[in-house]
Amino acid sequence: MTLARTFRQALDYGDPQAPGQSSPAGISRRAFCGAALPAALVPAALLPAARSGATAPAPNHQQDLLTTLMKMRGSLDNEMVIGWVRAKRFAVSQGQVEPIYGLVAATLSRFTRVSDDLYSAVILEITHYTDLHTGELLSTLVMPFTGREVAVPAYRFGPETVRFAVDLDEETAYAPTEGTTEGEFAPAGSVRMTKSIEEELVTDDELVMRHEEYGRVYPHASEYPTLFYRESTLWTAPKREVFASDTRRVNSRVFYSAMTSWRPWMQMGDIPGHTTSNGMGATVDSMDDLPEDFLRYTQQVHPDVLADPEAALDSRKSES
Repeated sequence: MTLARTFRQALDYGDPQAPGQSSPAGISRRAFCGAALPAALVPAALLPAARSGATAPAPNHQQDLLTTLMKMRGSLDNEMVIGWVRAKRFAVSQGQVEPIYGLVAATLSRFTRVSDDLYSAVILEITHYTDLHTGELLSTLVMPFTGREVAVPAYRFGPETVRFAVDLDEETAYAPTEGTTEGEFAPAGSVRMTKSIEEELVTDDELVMRHEEYGRVYPHASEYPTLFYRESTLWTAPKREVFASDTRRVNSRVFYSAMTSWRPWMQMGDIPGHTTSNGMGATVDSMDDLPEDFLRYTQQVHPDVLADPEAALDSRKSES
């Protein structure tokens, strides 16, 4: 049975390319400063056999692909969704790769259907950067290639509104919020972002969906170079749960990889290179299900989020 037929029978909802080099008129803070999530490593040996004789869903099944990812990454009922990821980040310059830190991140999200082909989501993301050996929260870091000790800023972005579609290409403006550390991750500028959704693997038991993001920020200030962010996430869950007619949300696993420009806080100057990250995580039912170290560090740095996560998520919604 082809994948197209699988989606037609199982989903009865009824209801990227790199951008050009011209500076656009202007996406969300999370898109360029993002650490993850969200947030896979499907064994390569499985892919040829699983894909044998299969064809991709026809273009008129894009609504099925979008709704499927929303079940796995979000919710069809506008409820708050909680997810986390743990990863390692590396610095890469002229073929040399150096580990720099670990990270543990979580997002609070609320998804809303805008149209048959588009969802928006209000997302609050918190990431903690940790020592690779001790797992403790970092306050300073000696960057490879420069040997410079730099201060590590706290990472909290949002709530911000982002959009999801099977094939999305949009231009927006970005400006760091005053009184936050957002400017340490990306300066004010215009932004172009592309996103895509596709099925990665369908077996008798498992469904894997791929979400790709690629963004570039063109800073207004001439002293900053163009920044980029490239993220790939694979979302996996039991097929029978995702395709059940009454399913509104499933807990899924996520596998995450990303590449990003040097951040301003890293003070890398003219050193050529970028960072790369990989890790994994999951969506969960409650804040209590998040990793213990994430909860401990969030209590230290952002106690309001743990005290009332719903209020934190709904505190500063922006327009979609």
